[in-house]
Amino acid sequence: MQEMNGYPGPRPDDYDNVLALNTAFIKASSELRGPQRGRLAATPFLLFSLREDDMEWWRQALATESQPDLIGHADRHTPLLHCVQIAALSFLWQLAQKNPYTVRVVSGATIAWCDAISELPLLTLLDRVGGRTDLIQSRLDTPDTIADRLLGPGTSASKTLRRSSQLCALQTLLTRTPSERPAELSSAACNLSGPLRIFHKKV
Repeated sequence: MQEMNGYPGPRPDDYDNVLALNTAFIKASSELRGPQRGRLAATPFLLFSLREDDMEWWRQALATESQPDLIGHADRHTPLLHCVQIAALSFLWQLAQKNPYTVRVVSGATIAWCDAISELPLLTLLDRVGGRTDLIQSRLDTPDTIADRLLGPGTSASKTLRRSSQLCALQTLLTRTPSERPAELSSAACNLSGPLRIFHKKV
């Protein structure tokens, strides 16, 4: 997994950071115990999202005139979960500076998201979104294919089954349609100059 389509993939130390973040996230948010916890933490991408697919949320959150989060409540974040959020933001910001394709592999983020966070100094980024209680979101709480694969065979005692399930979950994360795609397609359709004329072939 070192090279992907000519782009440098994640390095071993990147995966070490993913493992550390996943381990801390599971400890802060899950009741898993024993070997299952370690197996799930070894998933080769982050088990949580920082809203990488919600560019509208990020545009508002990063705006200079943005207001403090009035909806979230501080008591929804444990100190450990807050530390995971800050550490993950810092980790992905640093990676986005060097290699946004690695950020995509370990988080499913788009290049546009990487550009948005890397344009700011790290302290500015942390100041604007680091304390938000609606930023970090578990990939394990949503009833979808990714959660099913990770919490089912993704914690199996069989290394082969576990690894294949985790990689299938990663493939789903990287290839599913972004939330903004339907709106973009609708806009593109509206920009057509006129109706298309279809000519019937003579038989």
